[in-house]
Amino acid sequence: MNTALSGRTTEVAARHTEQIRLAVLREYVDVTAPPPHELQAVVRLATTVTGLSNAVVNIIDERLQRQLASEGFDRADCAREDAMCDYTVATGTLVHAPDARRDVRFAANPWVDGRLGLVRSYASAPLLTPDGLTLGTLCAFDEEPRELGEDQQADLADLAALVVAIFDRERRARLEVSHEEQLTRARAAAETARALQEALLPHRLPQSECVRLTSRYLPGTDGAEIGGDFFDAIATDRAFVVVMGDVQGHNSAAAALMGRVRTAVRAYVSEGHSPSAVLERTNRLMQSFDGDLFATCCLLALDEGTGELLVASAGHPAPLLFCPGPVRELSVDPGPPLGVDPEATFPVSSHRLTGRSRLLLYTDGVVEWPRGATAGEDLLELALADSTLASSDAVADRVLAPSQRTKDDDAALLVVDYDGPTPGIRETRLALPADTRAVGAARDYLRTTLSEWDLSSAADEAELVVSELVTNALLHTGSPAALTLRHEVADGLLSVGVEDCSTRHPQPRDSTEEATGGRGMHIVEVVAQRWWVAPRGNGKTVWADLLVA
Repeated sequence: MNTALSGRTTEVAARHTEQIRLAVLREYVDVTAPPPHELQAVVRLATTVTGLSNAVVNIIDERLQRQLASEGFDRADCAREDAMCDYTVATGTLVHAPDARRDVRFAANPWVDGRLGLVRSYASAPLLTPDGLTLGTLCAFDEEPRELGEDQQADLADLAALVVAIFDRERRARLEVSHEEQLTRARAAAETARALQEALLPHRLPQSECVRLTSRYLPGTDGAEIGGDFFDAIATDRAFVVVMGDVQGHNSAAAALMGRVRTAVRAYVSEGHSPSAVLERTNRLMQSFDGDLFATCCLLALDEGTGELLVASAGHPAPLLFCPGPVRELSVDPGPPLGVDPEATFPVSSHRLTGRSRLLLYTDGVVEWPRGATAGEDLLELALADSTLASSDAVADRVLAPSQRTKDDDAALLVVDYDGPTPGIRETRLALPADTRAVGAARDYLRTTLSEWDLSSAADEAELVVSELVTNALLHTGSPAALTLRHEVADGLLSVGVEDCSTRHPQPRDSTEEATGGRGMHIVEVVAQRWWVAPRGNGKTVWADLLVA
């Protein structure tokens, strides 16, 4: 290594050490506060043990030598480059000059040559931290030359160590006060956050005769900020919809976004949209929000009468079915989290619950706590497997037990208890082609199904309704459709639904001899007990009810 490079390396190392020293100095000494009163006793004792008439406690910062306590003269700060004690700071050792005028280190110093003072005898002990960093000095001096003995120098060094101990006591006291203030602020922020979280989450979840929900929300306590976990449930005319979501982040922005996402999801569900359409609309809405946060979300729509279960996910853990049978994830093809891709789609997976069932929806805080690679998921599966006969409250408490011990992240869950399909409700579905064959296929399927259900007497009226609805779908969309037949035996009600890819609602018009169209829905309105439209993503389902024997 050449001399120039070695010199630059040494200079860089010295600057780095000085930066560390200054940072430690700020920790030990608060120059904005009055100096500890014990320092005055220390400098008085320093003059006694050295026999010199003046003593001072100095600290050396970037620009100044600051005098915190003095004996024998009035305190006066000076520029660092003029300070005799800067030499002690640089060496970290005790310095003694019996006659500073004859010492090459100090002879030209303004405290020695008369510009600032008339120092002759001088001794300076470094204020050393346990890490060996020099905060300043305890120095003693006189206007007459005098040599200090080894014992006197040792006593001065001991007093310097006492000064550091006083600084350390003050530092610890400040840290304790700061810690208490932080705790007080954190508690207040946590209380505010919890109150906000409770305000944003539903106070009461809907229940029905065959669906019961048990919820838990466990806030993380590592920080006071509010989390973004949320859940909801909405009972509509056609389905019982359960929502579980998690907004990225733990701050007020995440909480605000959580409230907006939950509100949007609830609104779209209430309008009758399918789980897929709800997520697509919410995702597009999020593109207009400020910020770059995203959210995961899972929707589960349960037809209480038939047990049909539709699930759509935006990057969220799949629901778990753990009764009856072994614990298993419901098959779902998740789309990306909401707010990531404005063109994202969220496919719906269809399942059928044939009897009494129990499901779990949860956020990742339930399983993502300090653990091994898959221990969280394994313990969750064990907790569910051991809880098939337990109450829903017991299940929820058992699932949250590991998270309760750590509380690293917010955790939310919903246990869904379903009593099974309503006895006497039958439902079937047929996909239809996008051409004129669809009408004939729908008629044949209708007559075959009604024959199997012993409802042939209603076939003529039902066929008329099916023909008109399917024809209407073909004329206005030109895309594939689907026919759903649903029989509620106890109520003597046959529901016919035709699903298409148009958002335009049909409008019945008066039929006249001159009219060339618009008769279909007028006929449906006359024949059916009632009809209505259920929005579904980028399409809809037109339903008609007929009373049957």
